[in-house]
Amino acid sequence: MQFFGVHRIALDDKNRMRIPNKFRAKLSDNFIICGGTDGCLFVLGEQEFNALFTDKLNDLKLNEEEKQDALRALASTMQVPEEDAQGRFILQNNLKSYANINKKMVFVGVLNRIEIWSEEAYEARWGQNKLDINSVVKLLQV
Repeated sequence: MQFFGVHRIALDDKNRMRIPNKFRAKLSDNFIICGGTDGCLFVLGEQEFNALFTDKLNDLKLNEEEKQDALRALASTMQVPEEDAQGRFILQNNLKSYANINKKMVFVGVLNRIEIWSEEAYEARWGQNKLDINSVVKLLQV
């Protein structure tokens, strides 16, 4: 499954949200939201989460303190949402705080995952077409 594109939504008055329909249609029923890199949240299907994290995390030795701390940090941000009949769920406060989400969010499809950014963070980083596609092509050596 591949996700791409940008969608904008806002939390409702009860802090409920839903995954945009075009993304939700490709996402498995069991999906996980967790803290991501650079202040965003990751949304991953169960299979993708297992491929990226679970196998590696299960192999960590208990005496590897730095790696165990990283595991604890990740696990403390994980949410398996419980959707209502309309596909809405409450975004946990710790995830809202982690990504500095107050109301408006931007969903970005990044191939095997969805990223959720606060609208402010997204605009500061990529707003006004700050992304130079030529730089991306050079970086990837395409």
